[in-house]
Amino acid sequence: MMLKKFKISFFIVVGSYALLLLASYLFNGEFDTSIIGMWGLILGLLMLIAALPLHKIVFFGGRGIMGVQSPEIPGDEHLHNKIHKSYEKEHKEEISKNRPLQDVLSLAGIVIILFSLFMV
Repeated sequence: MMLKKFKISFFIVVGSYALLLLASYLFNGEFDTSIIGMWGLILGLLMLIAALPLHKIVFFGGRGIMGVQSPEIPGDEHLHNKIHKSYEKEHKEEISKNRPLQDVLSLAGIVIILFSLFMV
């Protein structure tokens, strides 16, 4: 299973750089490594953002906005944890289906960013 994720990530990285090389040549008439590196960084960051579990960000995202609770009001972390566990139980198939996609996008995004850093 892990070898399959590596292969898919490899093809995503190679395909992304092939498209970036082609776009650079079509728009500039030459292979400009700084432009390819810059767009590679942007593409890698977009892949990392796409790999984020959005349901967890939405669920836990508002907790930092509320600020520090007063000492008179007890914390509600146990309630958030209980709701989160029940959500994961109900949507176990959906979460397990998206996990390999998140792994592939994370790996491809990190490799693209590393290659782009050497190009810039």
